[in-house]
Amino acid sequence: MYILEDIQIFQSQFDQKGDHARKISEDQTRKQMIDPQLEQAGWYLRDHSKVKIEIPVDGYDAEPWNGVSDYCLYRENGEVLAVVEAKRTSTDVRLAEAQLTYYVTEIEKHQSFRPFGFLANGLEIHFVDVGIAHKREVFGFFTREDLENLLYIRHKKKNTRPPRKKKKQQTPPPTTPTPHPAGKKGKREKEKKKTVGEKKKKSTTMGLIDVFMRSNQARRILFVADRDALVKQAIDDGFEKFIPNEPCTRLHSWESICAHNASTR
Repeated sequence: MYILEDIQIFQSQFDQKGDHARKISEDQTRKQMIDPQLEQAGWYLRDHSKVKIEIPVDGYDAEPWNGVSDYCLYRENGEVLAVVEAKRTSTDVRLAEAQLTYYVTEIEKHQSFRPFGFLANGLEIHFVDVGIAHKREVFGFFTREDLENLLYIRHKKKNTRPPRKKKKQQTPPPTTPTPHPAGKKGKREKEKKKTVGEKKKKSTTMGLIDVFMRSNQARRILFVADRDALVKQAIDDGFEKFIPNEPCTRLHSWESICAHNASTR
């Protein structure tokens, strides 16, 4: 099994070889680069309960594509969780989005949901949630647990947006220049405005987190700060004040984040 360092070494060799390396075939790209990337995320190709390759898509015409998906990633119940469309390294993989869209749309007709999609050429990986969000480049393939979590979020989504009310257009009052504050009074006013601005930032951040949680668009939120004082401030004046009913745990390292993630799945 390849590991991430092997892939990075291969990518650096690819960059050094230039045009000669661009002659690498799609089959070589899959075996030397995409297969290890899938296994890095727990999609072991020998385990056919998780991964199958070159699966014909029912109802799909042979033209203009061959109607065969490169990789299918499966749930435990046998439904297709995601489809991977692979291209050679010299191909802009984003151009295969229409092909991937047709595949997942056809597969959806035979199961309870539309699968996710990945576009990959060994150097780039793009995640596609067809009909839900625009494609985006990602660092690597998602694990089965990651995709199950995204599927849960998709199915449990709630609309928390209040209905819009039409407002009458009002003419803004004329603005008058404010005199520049000077001396101690001006300094106090400046500090006061800074404090008010910081409070608004906290309440806005907590409001966004609350919306994500209430609309089921997130199950866990990672709040990152670069100083202990800021973390304590976020807990005391942010989470405990604005979202007191949501559990909040202080994490000190990436190892503790991974351990906490695993324990809350």
